[in-house]
Amino acid sequence: MKNLVKLSIVLLLIGSFVGLAWANKAHKDYDGTTDYCIMISPNTVVLSSPCEVISVHSNIPYDIVDALTITLNSIDPISTGADDCGDLVVKVLIDDLDLEAGQVTLTLSGLLNDGTEIAVDETITVKE
Repeated sequence: MKNLVKLSIVLLLIGSFVGLAWANKAHKDYDGTTDYCIMISPNTVVLSSPCEVISVHSNIPYDIVDALTITLNSIDPISTGADDCGDLVVKVLIDDLDLEAGQVTLTLSGLLNDGTEIAVDETITVKE
């Protein structure tokens, strides 16, 4: 009985992980365009906190991105790379963004390797 419970838990965890990975993938709209999404971490920035970096996770495959063109609100990142799924992750210094308290929309933009422009935004909360 204990082995069955352990197996059920393992299968549930694997299923959850696979589901999250699929949920993060881009999908095609009815007009044939690809929807890209970003998730910003932290999604609430406290300017007086010791946190120095914002991470932007996307569902954009890193191998199709011209990483040298990627910016967040026109600010060059301190790093770009791929996560475990092969998708673009960007890190930007919070001080470089010159944020003010309130709801702030951050836009990840740049070019794909084929020259296609991308611009994806996400709204975060900024507190003093």
